Amino acid sequence: MSHDEWKDMYKQSIRDWKEEYRNALREHKEKLRDWKTRVKSSISEGSTPPPLPPLPPLPSIHPLSAARSNVIASRLGNANLQSIDLLIEAQLFNTRSEAVAYFVSEGIKARQDVLEKVSSALEEIRKIKKEAEEHVEKLKEETGFAEHKDLEKTEEQKKYCSECGKDLSTLPDGIAVCPYCGNRLWKRAGVIENV
Repeated sequence: MSHDEWKDMYKQSIRDWKEEYRNALREHKEKLRDWKTRVKSSISEGSTPPPLPPLPPLPSIHPLSAARSNVIASRLGNANLQSIDLLIEAQLFNTRSEAVAYFVSEGIKARQDVLEKVSSALEEIRKIKKEAEEHVEKLKEETGFAEHKDLEKTEEQKKYCSECGKDLSTLPDGIAVCPYCGNRLWKRAGVIENV
């Protein structure tokens, strides 16, 4: 999902939350009006007034939990955990996971400038790393520690060194130079080349 799609989804979730919050406040106002009427009548009758209606639970601030499918373990300090638990108790979030996901998302949005710098630097690093790997591979081919891509070993060269006659069948497949005498073990256009 792109950054703009996340942004739009986030804005929509805030709009939905505000609407749910307004509806909860309307319901609570109606209950308070009803309670006020009952209190007046109970006072005039001389009876005990009814208890104040409880505050309605607030809707969750970030109902995007369906979009969150990755699970990670994280260690939090006591102060951070108490802050998260406070938000859950205030019914701004339903779970610790939801609260942590919200703050991680907000932190990433707040430091987008850092992420862009890191992303740019990583692109450069990847490019340099690829160039270095290509350079090392070319160096291996030039020094005989790896086969040229366009060269083939003959069956005899795979088993024995043509120079010293040593058995090479127990050596790794990528060896292009005899470890005993230094002879190249591959041929170009049918001609065996020596080191």
